[in-house]
Amino acid sequence: MITAAQLRAARGLLDWSRSDLSKASGVSPETIKNIEHGTFRPQETTEDAIVRAFSSRGVEFTENEGVILRRDSVSRHQGTEGFKRFLDEVYDAAQQPFSAVDGDKPLYATSIGDEDFPRLLGDYFLAHVRRMNTIKNLRMRLLIRETPTTKVDEEARSSYREYRFRPKGDSAKASFYVYGDKLAILNFEHTENSPQILVISSALAAKAYREQFEAVWNAAAPLEK
Repeated sequence: MITAAQLRAARGLLDWSRSDLSKASGVSPETIKNIEHGTFRPQETTEDAIVRAFSSRGVEFTENEGVILRRDSVSRHQGTEGFKRFLDEVYDAAQQPFSAVDGDKPLYATSIGDEDFPRLLGDYFLAHVRRMNTIKNLRMRLLIRETPTTKVDEEARSSYREYRFRPKGDSAKASFYVYGDKLAILNFEHTENSPQILVISSALAAKAYREQFEAVWNAAAPLEK
């Protein structure tokens, strides 16, 4: 369990006020104050929300009441369960205020085969689409090679996704996702541990890829409804 001292130190690393942490975690400023003063012991769900908010900005709680800031790091997800955890991470990041760019919360993806999502995730994929649809100002741009084939029910029909075809002559084959301050490389080769997802937590890498993506997007052909 995180301690009052850790919580204060974590806020200090990011120069966050209690209000900033409240917006990022969904926990009220009064509850945060009570935790820091030692007058309130947080429930597991409250602590998890606080830990996720800090983790998404590179702050980790360590043993012996420590706190560290990892500006750039690399993590890996693999297999179906790892794929689910990755989408949970995307969902968590999309909810955070700091994910906004010019008022929107953009997600970018390229060379994604949409058939891989329902094949590997089943109903979990539809549940993910439904929850993503509830996030205000979310928009997702996807560069694809072929017309999407995924069928979703009316409840999960996406309003946040927009597709365009990759320009002819573009030979890039790797699948990428960029969300918040993270860039993910996805490998869907049919192996025992498929998919394999490498996540690079780096604001610089995410910004560079976002700018490159926008340049290709502006030259891409829209997908007709």
